[in-house]
Amino acid sequence: MNDREIVNLYWQRSEQAITETEQKYGRYCHIIAYNILENSEDSEECVNDTWMSAWNAMPDKRPDRLGPFLR
Repeated sequence: MNDREIVNLYWQRSEQAITETEQKYGRYCHIIAYNILENSEDSEECVNDTWMSAWNAMPDKRPDRLGPFLR
């Protein structure tokens, strides 16, 4: 699924948006978090907070590219 489709799911308030975000960007976000925190559990919590932040930021914001938006 491309970023535009995922963002549309956020705007529709579909929980599938989180699933699709995790599927497309989960590994990427986990690696970044782990490189900073060096702890798996803390990294997992940080990534979950990222998904929640994305959920709360949309629909007010509509990013063209989701990857940079998640950072």
